[in-house]
Amino acid sequence: MLRKYRVPVPSRPPKDAITDSRGRKWAKAEPKEEDEDYFVEWEGDYWYVWFQGSDVECPEEGEVIDFETMKGEVETVRRSYRVMRAVVELTLYKEDNCK
Repeated sequence: MLRKYRVPVPSRPPKDAITDSRGRKWAKAEPKEEDEDYFVEWEGDYWYVWFQGSDVECPEEGEVIDFETMKGEVETVRRSYRVMRAVVELTLYKEDNCK
């Protein structure tokens, strides 16, 4: 039962993880419907974030995340305080390509 409430974030970011302007690693969370303890019942655009390092902090609700090719705003953060990683719901902004 407690497994349903832990932060289900891999211990290391994948090699294709993207980095934001503050040095945190991000990867899109891909739900696995066959795993009943996974957070498939959550609706939204969820991402894993790793923030290891003394100068890197956990994202906060309302924070705007700046990636090289896109931006997004943090809606919710589900973090385990013993580990330096979290599941974050992002609202991604559409890029303005008409400049």
